[in-house]
Amino acid sequence: MRSTQHYHWFTFEIQHQYFEHNACPAFQLLPTPTSQRIMKNYGIRIQKQGNRYLAYATIAAEQKIWDELPTQEDLFFELINTDPYFDNYTEVPLSITEEKVLYLTNKQVENRFISEENCSPTTYLPVKGLRFNVPVPKNKATTVVIKDHKGQEVFSQTSHLQQQIVSVNISALDTGVYEIWIDNQLSKKFIGSSEINTTKCYGIVHIQMPIIVASLKENAIPILNVDFLARATYWQYIIMPPSDKKITIQEMHIEGITDTTYKNIGTTTEIGGKEATVFLSEDKQKLQQKAAEHSVLKIQYTNDFSDTLLDLDIKIPIPKPQHIMTQQENNEDVFYSQTIIYV
Repeated sequence: MRSTQHYHWFTFEIQHQYFEHNACPAFQLLPTPTSQRIMKNYGIRIQKQGNRYLAYATIAAEQKIWDELPTQEDLFFELINTDPYFDNYTEVPLSITEEKVLYLTNKQVENRFISEENCSPTTYLPVKGLRFNVPVPKNKATTVVIKDHKGQEVFSQTSHLQQQIVSVNISALDTGVYEIWIDNQLSKKFIGSSEINTTKCYGIVHIQMPIIVASLKENAIPILNVDFLARATYWQYIIMPPSDKKITIQEMHIEGITDTTYKNIGTTTEIGGKEATVFLSEDKQKLQQKAAEHSVLKIQYTNDFSDTLLDLDIKIPIPKPQHIMTQQENNEDVFYSQTIIYV
């Protein structure tokens, strides 16, 4: 009986400043149906370990891993977001439409001694079906070319005079990254697929297998890290006075941690007609899931029974990601995190 081994050949890791130890639990990795079939044919499976996804292949003990992996077919995975507040605490543009998704891929590693690659989550591509129309000017003949991510032409057609669209049909191809070229000029780059549900898919992870195999031949198991940054906001605290206690607040301020300072920006009227005091951080601060230290609300007050000045210290919580406000200032979005504190 031939012996086999489970060979670890790739790691995909999701990191995020917002979370403790940068371990981001907000996603699931789901292969597209085509990639799922490829994985089954080659005995590939994905094992989730926290925020890391490890790819294994079952191969014969005497075989080399690079001989047993697909080299002509790349793998595509949907990045499924499981946290509805992810964009609130993440430094991403909120203007991204549902038709665009984050695109992540491994690149050629120039130094064969370095197997780890960091990928910034900044590229968003539109998702299109594999049948679509390309508008062209009707007063001239126009050549429309579709290329795959390797630069190979997969479709070409030249329009006639008075023709206003070129109908593209590349449905015989699988999910992939394609480019639309019009008269030798790049018009658009997109993810073409009939398998992706953009209402659930936050991003696409494209594993370029020839690059993986090249790394493995150098005895380096490639690691692709995606590093999300936490959103920086102004932290706003609304201090609600007590409604059932006979005390008079004489003075209060917030002592921030490290170099953080807060200023009293006045009062506001909250629900029930109560007047509340508003404090705002002088500078933006990165949102975080947990804090090792907390700022302190320091209050001096008197009550109806004595004129003695009393002290009260309240440890204030860090902002929650669901309480984010946006304001336009100098044509830019400025973010505020609001927290209400009841004294």
